[in-house]
Amino acid sequence: MTADSKNRLGAYKNKREKYIVVPFLIIIFGFFMLNIIMPDKTVSVSENRTLEKKPTIQDIKNGTFASKFDKYYSDHFVFRDKILRTDRMFEALLGKSEVGNYYLTKDNWILGKFPKILTNSKLEEYAGAINELANISHDAGKDVYFTLTPHKTNMLKHLYPKFVDNKESIDINKQSFASHLNQNNITVLDLDEDMENKFSSKERERLYFKTDHHWNGTGAFEGFKLMADKMELGLTDKQLTAHFNKYKTVKCEEKNFIGRYNSNINMIVNEKEYPEFVYMENQPYEYFHSDGKTETKIKEEDIFAISRDKKEWSYGGAYIDGDKCNILKIRNKNALTDKKILVFRDSYEAPTTLMFADLFSEVEIVDPRNIQNIDMSYKEMIENSDADIVMFMYNSSGFDDMIDAMIDKGIK
Repeated sequence: MTADSKNRLGAYKNKREKYIVVPFLIIIFGFFMLNIIMPDKTVSVSENRTLEKKPTIQDIKNGTFASKFDKYYSDHFVFRDKILRTDRMFEALLGKSEVGNYYLTKDNWILGKFPKILTNSKLEEYAGAINELANISHDAGKDVYFTLTPHKTNMLKHLYPKFVDNKESIDINKQSFASHLNQNNITVLDLDEDMENKFSSKERERLYFKTDHHWNGTGAFEGFKLMADKMELGLTDKQLTAHFNKYKTVKCEEKNFIGRYNSNINMIVNEKEYPEFVYMENQPYEYFHSDGKTETKIKEEDIFAISRDKKEWSYGGAYIDGDKCNILKIRNKNALTDKKILVFRDSYEAPTTLMFADLFSEVEIVDPRNIQNIDMSYKEMIENSDADIVMFMYNSSGFDDMIDAMIDKGIK
């Protein structure tokens, strides 16, 4: 080979290496920069866990920096969520019943996992917070209810794969929690038990969304009836029956419902679902937002069914999101009773909001996760309210998370 040929060959190799190395370095540098620029997330919804935080100077001092940085980088790697979602899709295609943090069962049911058993110290902390607020309510002459709404996980145990254990954890947690409450001041309404007694396992299936963790409008209506029947409202069975017979049901089939569970696993389950609305016609509701000092009148369309003009329904967009409940007041001069109620709620309350307004002349609704800007303690919210009844309305699986949110703000 001539010297000229060798030179040309060498130049070709150098050029080829540049074509390979330069794009590779650009990709590596690009990912590096994206990892720096992209803001950190605090939680992974699909994995149901808190993500690793950025290591600190203290971690360097105590020798844990390297291991923490490795976990941090793995948790915050750019496009991590997309990679996880692709993995979930392959798991589903392979027919796995456990995908990510969920179980996929027959007929397109997506089921969440059962919670861990709460420790006695946590139960005492949670019950102590509610007992304290119940004492404040009782001293102010208000009746107190702690209502456990029936979570999908507990109502549809029969749909879970046989290998799933810990199926009794919700029952154990709520029963242990109730035993720590001062039931001289608090009436506990366990709707799980009532729902199981009234409906067969197959009948309960029609009360919940397949791709979400909530009950649907019909499930909420059935649960609300059970709750009202157990409350001391001075109403006869005949009066309650006549009242609830006035309700109508409509299913909105013009666009699909997007369940949170399905969204968390990249919509890999192909299931058409639609929200149901159970309502009473021609009620003169008046709506207000309150900061504890002043009230601002608002329109119904600004708080209810805010996804009405969008292409799809979410659960909060179909009913009401928690950020609309800070603090939401509804008055109805045609309500069945002249009683007033203050409800501390989670998302299971959403489809029942106007059912409360049909039953009580005034309803105040507070979502503990969405009142950071309300300059009042829970004690002040209770004492400033003219409500005859204070209700804590949390689902039977996640009541501990809601009480945690209350404790974080401060009980007093």
